[in-house]
Amino acid sequence: MHGIVQPRNAEVRDESRGIVSRLRAAAFANRFFLGIVILPTLIVAAYYYLIASDQYASSADFVIRHAETSANSGNYGQLFGFNFGTSSTASEAFVVENYLLSHDAVAKLRREDNLVARFRPEGADLFSRLWYADPTPEQLQKYYKKQVEIEQNETSGITHLKVHSFRPEDSRALTVKLLEMGEQQINAINERTYRDQVEAAKRELDIAAAKLTTIQKQLTGFRRGHADIDPEGTGRAQLGLVTNLTASLVQARAQLRAMGQAVSSDSPQYIALKRQVQALEAQVAGQTSRIAGTETSVANRLGDYEQLVIQREEAAKLHAATAAQYAQAQAEAKRKQLYLIRIVEPNLPVKSLYPERGKIVLTVLASLFFAYAIGWLLWAGVKEHSI
Repeated sequence: MHGIVQPRNAEVRDESRGIVSRLRAAAFANRFFLGIVILPTLIVAAYYYLIASDQYASSADFVIRHAETSANSGNYGQLFGFNFGTSSTASEAFVVENYLLSHDAVAKLRREDNLVARFRPEGADLFSRLWYADPTPEQLQKYYKKQVEIEQNETSGITHLKVHSFRPEDSRALTVKLLEMGEQQINAINERTYRDQVEAAKRELDIAAAKLTTIQKQLTGFRRGHADIDPEGTGRAQLGLVTNLTASLVQARAQLRAMGQAVSSDSPQYIALKRQVQALEAQVAGQTSRIAGTETSVANRLGDYEQLVIQREEAAKLHAATAAQYAQAQAEAKRKQLYLIRIVEPNLPVKSLYPERGKIVLTVLASLFFAYAIGWLLWAGVKEHSI
């Protein structure tokens, strides 16, 4: 009937049904987009904004330098009590980085710092924390590498260390521990370098010192055995005595010949002078035989003694050379000593920086959208060619 007015509520219900129908139609028409892009993004957003636990990051910066004096080192190193070289030791920094991410470091942290408990605190969500209460070394190291970041700036040589966990104090404690472990590794490198460079020189010095001591003992034994402190002085004294006696003998013989021309050979003066000449001859012969006559003569003893003196001089020169090499090796090893210098100390975080919720959700949305768009274009191309 044309004059009848329908109720207002019925019109609203019809309009609502129309909106729902259109939404259902739009949803059905875009069901693949909603299922592939929107729904996974919503699930990821729901997890990160409603379930995922906050994580706090503590960071520190350090650099590794040689303890070598350099003209370009400036006055900054003097603040630490020594000068540092201008070039950073990138290779040693990489050694420290590899060590801090290695299974040895993880095992030490697990043993000394209760690493598993720090990654499984009470209240942390199941998906973010370490899943296993007693993980294998491989499982723990894999999770550890997700929580610890080490980056090195090759230009400046500064290494940036960042640790994030579920509690601020845990993050800072782990960062401090890792820096201490890095310093211990540098000290171990220094010890090995020092040992390799210095111990060889020290062994050579010990050998030279032992040889010098042995020869010195032989000299002492020679002096005691022959009851002669200075065989060279004794030889010179004996030679001087023979020289004086020979001169006296020559003079006495000359006097005897002169007297023989003036007086009779039976005169008492001639006989006395003749006896004096005979006595001098006997003394010269005796002293000469002591100098070079027998195996125990001064000449033989002096030869043995001089040979020992020559050996001692050679041993002393060798000892001085090895001592200089040892001192040089020590100086070189000290010059090559490495130091881990903390530039930025570990901080105690206040605000959580992880997980990066907005960045993660936007990344998931963009990735799924581009994947869907590429798939849609491929599907449209296939349909177009099939027609």
